[in-house]
Formats: sequence, structure tokens, C-alpha cells
Amino acid sequence: MTEIETRPTDDGWEPVLAAALLGAERAPPAAPGPVADLVAETDSGGALLARLAAHGALHRAGTGLGAEALVPLPPREVFGPECPPAAATRLHGILVGDYVVRKHLAEWCELAAEAGLRPPAWLLPALAAQRNTLPEAIDRIAGPELAWLARVCGEAPATATEGPADWTEGTPGERRAAFAAFRARDPEQARAALETRFRKEKADLREALVYGLEIGLSEADETFLEACLDDRASGVRTAAQRLLPRLPGSRFAERMAERARAALAIAGEGGPDGTTPTLVVTLPEESPALLRDGVEGNTWKVRNGGARSVLLEGILARTPLSVFAEHPPRLWIALALASEWSEPVLDGLSSAVGRSLDPDWTQAMADVLAEAYAEKLPGVRRTSQLLDRWAQALDLLPDAAWEARVAELIRARRIEVVTTMLAHGPERFSEPFSATLLDWLALVSRGSDSLRQTLAKGWTVERLGERLWPSADATAGAAAILAHLGEAEGTRLRNQLTALAETLALRVAMRGDFEPETGTGEDARA
Repeated sequence: MTEIETRPTDDGWEPVLAAALLGAERAPPAAPGPVADLVAETDSGGALLARLAAHGALHRAGTGLGAEALVPLPPREVFGPECPPAAATRLHGILVGDYVVRKHLAEWCELAAEAGLRPPAWLLPALAAQRNTLPEAIDRIAGPELAWLARVCGEAPATATEGPADWTEGTPGERRAAFAAFRARDPEQARAALETRFRKEKADLREALVYGLEIGLSEADETFLEACLDDRASGVRTAAQRLLPRLPGSRFAERMAERARAALAIAGEGGPDGTTPTLVVTLPEESPALLRDGVEGNTWKVRNGGARSVLLEGILARTPLSVFAEHPPRLWIALALASEWSEPVLDGLSSAVGRSLDPDWTQAMADVLAEAYAEKLPGVRRTSQLLDRWAQALDLLPDAAWEARVAELIRARRIEVVTTMLAHGPERFSEPFSATLLDWLALVSRGSDSLRQTLAKGWTVERLGERLWPSADATAGAAAILAHLGEAEGTRLRNQLTALAETLALRVAMRGDFEPETGTGEDARA
């Protein structure tokens, strides 16, 4: 029989174990130290059990590991000073809260980064669990600490940050991420490296790597993307078809321009003969060349020109707007609105404007559609579809321009139009526009039943709390609107205003958490 060597330990386990065998009353007093401080029980039995738990856990720690496992932890890098306790408590509530509360995690991280503060170490594990959802926001305030935590827990290789990863090695996900990083560092070299081994890769990875060219996309990528249009994998072809329209000088753009000129023209330009300009539309035919460029008809579409109108929309959506430079944008849009082919032409042009964000076209879209909805254009009727199209056009404007136009509509008290516009627009409103919007909400909520019912449509109001400028005045204004809402009002608008007020109050409180404490009274004078 092998004799098992036993050695006394120098922690508190041996006396506690002896006491457990002899009786709690005969237990020797615990030696002073941090483990003994964990025992708060006053009765001998309870204190013994608490000491068993504390000293037992310490005694078992590291059991079975060799000496080589006991190595010092690498130093932990931290970002700035720790945030105030109130902000930490708020973050804990966000991390353990439901989906509605966790939506504010990005904003908390943004506030912490702006203040140059970091979360406390005890929240890092919970924060790490959300890193896949908000990698950039979380890494701004705790990236090095979370990387350190992952390394010491054996969840990431210690060499992960020693240099750029090799995009040719690893899982497909790792390779996609490494190629994206390579592309961000050196777009030319990344594409050249991809070309050398592209045909050896599997179809799904080829598709993902082509989409990766979106980072740093330039005319230099055109030849490779043009070749991808003939790839045997449909996913690769689709990826190239989505990137090539963003290269206005490419052969792809030239082909689309030629097709657009054949499909769309303006005749009778109001010259000496007095003719009125009209839009001439020639619906294109399906062809293998069109299909190669990603334009195909939908066989299920039977109205408004059927599949050929879908081809027209697809061509216009991929065409550079410079093709239409012969006439001002306003004329093209106005004629399209009055045309029997208004839907495919406007949809196609809107897609092209949304891709390029050309200032002249975005301005013209917003202006002409506003006039059309006001029934100031001959042959154009006011419809809900036209209102939606107008709202989408306004959404293409810069934030300040969008707010200016919607503020005009608010002053004109066009409630149905304003509620539609509010479904789009900036993610965050400016302080002046927020004040204007709250005044308008107060006015409408105290109006007639019809106005309140219109306001409650679409559940737009409840989402405004995330977008309004967070200030004490705004919070008070939202609370006042809710307080003055009549008791007879239905729950639909009340619930939305309640959500708005609560969200706004939460966002204001989050900002207060990061403000430095100021002393008062004797402390302030000291």
C-alpha cells in the first residue's frame, strides 16, 4: 500500500476542521485576517459553519494544480478613473434589466467615454457578456480590461493583441474579421492578396470576402468585382452586383447609363413651338446581360407594367445620377410623378438618390414631393403613398435640414403630416427642435379627441423619449404633458406619453450620475 503523505496547512482549515470534530464550543479563535473578517455570526455554531465555508473555499482553491499553474497575473490596463458609484449602480441596473432597459447600455458607454471614466471591475463580467452586441461602445471604456479578463480566464490567446491576425488562417468568422481589418489598413494590398487565392476558397467564404471589399471601396476594385459577376456562386455575383453601383466610373455604371438613356427621356422642352415637356418611358426587355448585372423582373408582378417595370426600376436604381444632368432634377421628378410609370421611375430614382446623397437631388426630391402632396402639381393627387414617399425623401436630408422642414410643418399644425415625418428623421434631436416638438405635443394632447387619436397612431410618440434632447426642462415638459392629459383619454396615448416621460427622465438621470459631486454648506466653504 502506498503511504499518502499528509502535511498540515498554514491556512485556517486545520483548526476549523478540528473544531468541527470536537465541537463548536471548543473551536480555537480565528486568526485575524481577511478570511476571518468574512465571518459575522456571533453564535458559536453559526460562526463555525461560516468559517468552514470561508476557510474551506480558500483551502480547496488550487487543489490539483501544479506549481507551474501558480503564476502571477499580467498587469491589468485600465481606461481612466472609475466612474462615480451612482453611475456604476445605474450600469448594474441596465445590465441586469430587461430588453427595454438594456437599450440604454450604448448611451451609458457613450457618456462614460465622453467623461473619460470606466466601469468598476466588479461589473466587467456582466459587461463582457454584452460585448458581442456593442463591441465598439464597450471597447471604448473597457476594451483593454475585458481583453485582460479574457486572457486570465483562458478565453483568448495571450498573443491576440500582439499583431494583426492572418486572414488566411482560422475559422470563416475569424478570417472575415481579419480580412476586414486588413482591408481597413491597406485596401490595395488586401484586394491583391484576395485575388491570388480567391478561386481556392469555398463559395460562402468567397461571398463574405467580396462583401468585405465594401471597406475602402474604390475604382481600383472595379476589375476584380467585374470578374466576380461571372463567378459560379450566386452569392458572389450578388455581392459584386451590390458594390459595383457605388463606382460611378465603372463599366457597370456605363452599361446602366446606356440602358437608362434608352428607357427614360424628356421630350418637348417648352421651346419656341410651345410644347410641354413630357416623360417618355420605354420599358426594357429581360436579357442575359441585364441578369448578369443583377437586374431581373419579378414574375409575380402583373400590374403597373408587370415584370418589365421592375426592370426599369432596377436599372434606374443602379444608374449614376449624372446621366440625367441634361435636365434639372426637379423636372425629372415632377414629370415622373405625373407619369403613368410614376411608381417604378420614382422608386428607381429614389434608390439612386439614397445611394449617392447628391445635394441637388435630395433637395429637389424634398421640394417637389412637398408640392405634390399639397396638390400644387397638375395631375398628381394627394395619397398616403405620396406622403410616405415625401417622408422618405426628407429622411435623406442632413439632420439640421430635416429639423427645419419638420419645424415648419409643426408651425403649420399639419398633425398627420408631422406624425408621419416623425417616424423617420435623426436618431437624436437638437435642443431647439426638442423644445418645439414638446410644445407641439402639449398643444395636440390638449386638443380635440380627433387630434389625440391621430397623435396616438403608429406608436411614434413613445419612441420620442429616445430621441429628444435630454434636459431637465424637457423632462419637466414631458411630465407636464402627461399630467394635463384628461382622465377620459384612452390608454393608447397615455401609455405612449408615459413611456416618453419615463425614458427621458432616465436619460437625464444617467447624465446626472456622471456629474461630479459638489459640496454644500460647510463642505463647500471649507
